[in-house]
Amino acid sequence: MNITNNESVDFPDYSTGEVCETTQQQLNELLEQEEHLEQATEDLAITDIRTVEGRPVQLKDIQPHTVVTVNGISGQVDHLIEAGILSKSIYAGNYDDYLDDAEDFFEVSEEPEDTQGTLEHINTEALSTANQIEDVIGSANTIDTLTAVLAGEDLSEEVLVGLSESYGVSPERAEREIHKATEQLYNDFADYAESELGITDAEHFHEWVAYAVNQDLKTKQLYQQAVTGALSGDFTLSQDLVQQYKQYYRMF
Repeated sequence: MNITNNESVDFPDYSTGEVCETTQQQLNELLEQEEHLEQATEDLAITDIRTVEGRPVQLKDIQPHTVVTVNGISGQVDHLIEAGILSKSIYAGNYDDYLDDAEDFFEVSEEPEDTQGTLEHINTEALSTANQIEDVIGSANTIDTLTAVLAGEDLSEEVLVGLSESYGVSPERAEREIHKATEQLYNDFADYAESELGITDAEHFHEWVAYAVNQDLKTKQLYQQAVTGALSGDFTLSQDLVQQYKQYYRMF
């Protein structure tokens, strides 16, 4: 293009801060995600959404097979819904509707006057220790740690060092406390399962869970749900896992 000395060139005006429609949409989606994380409780916050291949997905594009992370637990949407970890309102396509419904869906109902829940079955000292562990390493790592103890596996050095530094004890002391609390909670659950859920052989149930969680995603999610419930003092969240066990062995 030839320009004479007397001609002026009109350059695009970028001072308005306008961006293309696609970029603006992406910015809006990022802002919505940030606002959701600020408003949502830890139990309901959706921290990651991806395809099974690992590609990021927006909330409005969620499908039953989309992999979602909520409360430190990851799984396909339809599996998490079936396990009672995720509300169906996630399909609404926006965070506000999801939270409005999810808060009602997961609201803890009051115990009937003639029951005392499951706290009466749980050693409060063991539960307190487990909660202190969870405060330091988070829910997901606590589930992994308790699972490792039950499976007879070595505990993560990172976890032991973190607990040691947080509570001013040696890693060896931290490991002993983890083992003690886990074994007590397991024994409490075994007693509850026998008296309330009809599990007469807790050891067999434990062996089945150890096998099944590595074979079936649904069972793994139900196990995570049960452990999460135990950490909050509620063994009733293990009922779905027990029912899965009974169906597997046709124990009706």
